[in-house]
Amino acid sequence: MGKRLGAVSVAVAVVALAVGVVSPALGSSGAASEQRTIRVTAVVTELSLVDVGAQGPSLGDEIVFAEKLLNSGNQEVGHQGAVCTTVSLARHEAQCNATYSFPGGQITAQALIILGSNAPYDAPITGGSGKYQGAEGEIHVRSISATTGILTFHLQDS
Repeated sequence: MGKRLGAVSVAVAVVALAVGVVSPALGSSGAASEQRTIRVTAVVTELSLVDVGAQGPSLGDEIVFAEKLLNSGNQEVGHQGAVCTTVSLARHEAQCNATYSFPGGQITAQALIILGSNAPYDAPITGGSGKYQGAEGEIHVRSISATTGILTFHLQDS
């Protein structure tokens, strides 16, 4: 039961990585550097816990999940897929990697998170493709429930 709750919390945390994709195409605007803030709601649609090694919590256990990304009008504006791998039992940590898909491109992000924690956190954006090529910035993740989170992307145009 504790392992399942931790996995769902990880899923909610990773949801935050998806928000940046609903912004207009990233790229040079002629200005030095400009920041855009975008907010979306992420809702878990699929979730699987992969128990590797010894039965119960162990290094390498994975949480694999998908989420739909909704705008303020509850319309789906994209989706994401993520994998979180347990990297420390002592610190209850998992390394999460996520890809967010939107029309015209994708954004990637990663974070080292605390399993089972509902505390807000920030995750770095690691890149993008298509109209999101060169994406930079970070995502602020705030859990609302075990399957829903608010993601606020702070995107940098360079």
